[in-house]
Amino acid sequence: MQLKASSLDETARIAGLIAVQLVDTPCLLLRGGLGAGKTTFSKFILQHLLGIEPNEVVSPTYSYVHIYQDKVAHFDLYRIHDPIEMGELGLEELLTNPSLIKIIEWPDIALSLLPLNRIEITIDTLASTDRLFLVHEATIASKGCEKK
Repeated sequence: MQLKASSLDETARIAGLIAVQLVDTPCLLLRGGLGAGKTTFSKFILQHLLGIEPNEVVSPTYSYVHIYQDKVAHFDLYRIHDPIEMGELGLEELLTNPSLIKIIEWPDIALSLLPLNRIEITIDTLASTDRLFLVHEATIASKGCEKK
């Protein structure tokens, strides 16, 4: 599915559509280049899921993960270059925790740890404010946190 946003309000609306799906598919992978809007999209997801104002959400770029209300873990794995680092930093335990909804920016380093039941979105920058959201939801017969 492809969704286009030409404003932050439209991006927030798309985030609302995805947030509803995270109840049954609690793993969201976000891809896109630097500045594509992954963190902004994550902020709107958190607003829809937990009522957190977007300006209260800080990028986890330097801390790797922020946990909100013991329900949602927001990861940024951009600076992880070796899967072993995830275990050393305690991220592996969080990434495999079935009780947390996971929002993961730069997820490719962690794919082997993630459930197959997930939503994957690639955000493409079309113009300064225009974004194209390419959404793919993996369909798994039994939902939950089955591993590859």
